[in-house]
Amino acid sequence: MESEDADSDTDTDKLIGLSEKVYSWSPDKQELSITITYENQRVGYLNAVIMDVGSLKSGGFRDDKLKCQDKEIEEELLTFYKSLSDVLETRVVFYITDFFLEKEYRGMGIGGDILNLLPEWLDTHFPEVNDLYLFPYPLEKSNGKVECVKNVDDKKLLEMRTKLIRFYLSHGLRKTQTQFLYRPVKPAA
Repeated sequence: MESEDADSDTDTDKLIGLSEKVYSWSPDKQELSITITYENQRVGYLNAVIMDVGSLKSGGFRDDKLKCQDKEIEEELLTFYKSLSDVLETRVVFYITDFFLEKEYRGMGIGGDILNLLPEWLDTHFPEVNDLYLFPYPLEKSNGKVECVKNVDDKKLLEMRTKLIRFYLSHGLRKTQTQFLYRPVKPAA
C-alpha cells in the first residue's frame, strides 16, 4: 500500500533522511516505521515488516507466526506469504505495508529517490535483508488519518493503481507472478 507519486528525475537524495523505529520484534519478523524527512521536514513514512522466511518455514508455518499489532497488516502479510512462500525459499524480506508522502511533496522526485536509496540503506541498517516487496495500492489522508483510497469508482482506482505500478516499475521494482512487486536488495547466495 503506497502513496501515489508521479516523481520527476530530480536530485533530491542528498536532502532526504530516513530514520527507523522498530516497534515489534520476534525471531520471525520485525515491524518497523521509517520516518521520511526532506530538508529537515517530516514529509512521509514507510511502514514495513522484515520477515525471515527460513525461520517462518522451520518447524512448519503457522499463521500465528505473522501476528501483528494491526490486524489489517497481519491479513496482508498472510496473503503475501501464502502467495509467494514457494519462491521466497529461506530469504529475509523487507515488506513495505505503507509508503506515504504528503501531497505537497509528491512529484518532486522524493519517492523515486527513496526507492533508489532503500537498497543501500537496508544493507547498512538491516544487512540480513535480501529482497524488498510491496503491494501497490494508493493511500490518501483524510481527517488526519492515512488510509487506502476507498471513495472512488473502480475505473478511477484502476487508473491510480496503474499509475502507481508504472512508477514502481520505473524505479527498479519488478513484477512477480502475483499482484506483489519486488526488488532484489542483494543477489541470491
